[in-house]
Amino acid sequence: NDVDTLIEQREELLRKIHDAPLWLIGSVVETTRKFRGRETPSYYLSQSIKGKNKITYISAANLDRFRKAAAEGVKMRALQHELSAINSKLIKAGASND
Repeated sequence: NDVDTLIEQREELLRKIHDAPLWLIGSVVETTRKFRGRETPSYYLSQSIKGKNKITYISAANLDRFRKAAAEGVKMRALQHELSAINSKLIKAGASND
């Protein structure tokens, strides 16, 4: 049955989302700043929140973790889109939250 298959796919996606490592939505951005006459790199997390861009400083010590979390965020977005498509099919097939 198509509905049973969709429900199985949905449950698998929900498991993947639940078991995901730390993730965030945003991009890691590198800029340079002049400090004592020389340019040094600075890192920020850039996020669009309610239509406004917010940047958060990232220390070099946390840079790799933020990059990994941002990469996981891209995967999470893909899973959310896939889940939305499955939910749409389920709703069209008569499924509900009731």
